[in-house]
Amino acid sequence: MHATFELVAERISITSGVPVESLRPDTTVKDLTLDSFMLIEMAVDLQEEFDVIFSQEALQRVVTIADLVDLLNASQAALLRARSAAAAESAPAAPTPAG
Repeated sequence: MHATFELVAERISITSGVPVESLRPDTTVKDLTLDSFMLIEMAVDLQEEFDVIFSQEALQRVVTIADLVDLLNASQAALLRARSAAAAESAPAAPTPAG
């Protein structure tokens, strides 16, 4: 599933209790006023929802919800590239015609 602002805002609202109507792309993570436990819970929820894994370093660079959407989409794209490369490597070689 492609991460959009609306989907990410909905997940943040569910996890944090912050009303989705009050969230905007430029809302900062600090504006959410979540404690560290809630931030971790939110990150885990988003990773599970969008089937991605991102590093703590990448998450620390997130300032706004828009940044978070970008991170989720970049992580999804990287995962798809990795899966495609693995599938190509494991595909049987095409037989060569006898000559």
